[in-house]
Amino acid sequence: VGIGPKHSTGASSRGLDKFRSDTMKNIGSSSRLQIMSLLEEWEEPEIRSSSASKATIKDILQFRQAISLMDDKYPFTPAFGQASTRAICVDSSDILYDRLLESTPDKSLLPFETLSQIAYDNKGNLMRDKAKALIRLFRPDRRGYLTKLDFVSSIDTVYKDLRLFRASLANSSTIDDSFESIMNVLTAILAICGILLIIGFNQWKAVSSLAAFLVSFSFMFGAASSKYFEGILLIFVRRPYDIGDKIALSDPSTDTSASGSSTWFVEKVTLFTTTVRFATTNEVATYSNGSLAPLRIINAKRSPKAVVYVYHKFGSDAPFKMVKVFQTAIENFVKSRPREWVALNGFRATRVEMELNFIEYVVVLTHREMWQNIGPILQSQADLASFGLEVSKKLNLRYISPPKPIHLSTEKSGRNKYIESDSTMGGKENEINQVAEMFRNE
Repeated sequence: VGIGPKHSTGASSRGLDKFRSDTMKNIGSSSRLQIMSLLEEWEEPEIRSSSASKATIKDILQFRQAISLMDDKYPFTPAFGQASTRAICVDSSDILYDRLLESTPDKSLLPFETLSQIAYDNKGNLMRDKAKALIRLFRPDRRGYLTKLDFVSSIDTVYKDLRLFRASLANSSTIDDSFESIMNVLTAILAICGILLIIGFNQWKAVSSLAAFLVSFSFMFGAASSKYFEGILLIFVRRPYDIGDKIALSDPSTDTSASGSSTWFVEKVTLFTTTVRFATTNEVATYSNGSLAPLRIINAKRSPKAVVYVYHKFGSDAPFKMVKVFQTAIENFVKSRPREWVALNGFRATRVEMELNFIEYVVVLTHREMWQNIGPILQSQADLASFGLEVSKKLNLRYISPPKPIHLSTEKSGRNKYIESDSTMGGKENEINQVAEMFRNE
């Protein structure tokens, strides 16, 4: 009696799964893409387990081995080549690209299928997680090919992340050593007090005699001590940045700019200070950690992919049909550059100024890079703006501002009186009269 319902439930679930798979096959890929393009943009939330996992001895030994491989001349295995410095890593990437290209001599570009061979296991089954990781790393074009520049830049990104992670580990060791020294001092003080209590020394009389002296010093160093502990909590609890991150500092009560914020590179972090370098001018500055505690710290490295806004102005008499053609051209431009853009988030009118004779449209896009790597973002934004300008020229959508009205008069306003010589005043009046005469003749 108990077996029958289980079998019927399993059969119904299998039948339902088969029906769903058949239905998904009937729906074309183009229809699914069209439906996804009409839906609102949304990101899946990242779900993390609240339980803290304990590291085992095996995990610690594997971590130490991984760190030792980072310091080796061959961090990417001897088959890749040396990568002790960035220049050597670029040379090794160049040689590896030529070696991989030899497997397809009839191709001028490297097919992604050649790289995808490492995503198969010993039994010939495709490991989807590894294949997705390869696609996210190398980002082939829509035809499935990689240029040498794309291949080298992808490996260069991994190399930079590797070196920054190694520098962050070294800096964390320095902070831990500083914290250890503070804890050693506190432990020594507590040990001395315990020893004095054991031998019967009444230290409270000594403390009471020094109370007035300590109270006076508390007014002098109270604020500094408060900032000191705020800085320690910032480093150990909040941990808003690491070595190599780009950060921007602002007042929490004011909003930030939609076009991005001026950023600083974090070069060194100690228990008390943070050394940063201005990304625009390479100026180096030092902050006390306590002064950073009440500020809003924007971390470009930990931020999601950059959202970019590009504005275009069209004349108010521009046909809406031509505007839709312009939107289609922008969509094709974005789709043809998968290494630069993730998606076109929106194309809409933001300002309608009939008196000034223009309508302003905004193009909202998501870039592949984060604000940490702002150079490619600005270059892609400039390329899209230039492409939009050329398309607007061909579609006759360019906005030309109306000419400002000009009022010519020989009378001077009472609010603008100037003391001039007779010769200068006479010369100016003659020029104005000549211009006025020209308009009268016409």
